[in-house]
Amino acid sequence: MKDLELIYQRKWIVEYVYYLSERERNTITDTSRLEDLIFGRIARYIKGDERKLNHSNIIRKLANQVVKQVRDDYKNESYKLFEEISTKNNEGEEIEFEPMDVLADVESEVIAKEMTALLAQGDHLLEEIVGYWAIGNTNNASISRSLARTFGGNAESHRRRINRFRHDCRKHLSAAV
Repeated sequence: MKDLELIYQRKWIVEYVYYLSERERNTITDTSRLEDLIFGRIARYIKGDERKLNHSNIIRKLANQVVKQVRDDYKNESYKLFEEISTKNNEGEEIEFEPMDVLADVESEVIAKEMTALLAQGDHLLEEIVGYWAIGNTNNASISRSLARTFGGNAESHRRRINRFRHDCRKHLSAAV
């Protein structure tokens, strides 16, 4: 920790590390990790000896070695194209992988929001309850505690209201079907 403080006190070292990080931003996905690795390597070189901070050529060489190593590791990362990922169905036919198009699924989100508004009938508390149900949270105690924190009031009274609202929703939906 003390070695890192010594490094950050030398402006030229920090600027050089940031320069290297900026230079590699198009080839390395996580430049903050690169910066951490470089600072760590320089700190291991220093090991408490502040005089080693004056060895600018060695520090630059160490930083460039870390950049080269990270760049080489990045090139060796394995990847697959979507065309290469396939599965076989029951008949033995190959099925290509197709990623889910999140932009094409806008219709279901609109339907969910309309259903929420229809069930809640303009009540913000009921909209919040239906919102919890929509994300898969059906634990009445958890929802009631969250409502008590958000809207105030007693968690037990919110739990009772959730139970009544669930019962009413079931009646309305059973009548509609």
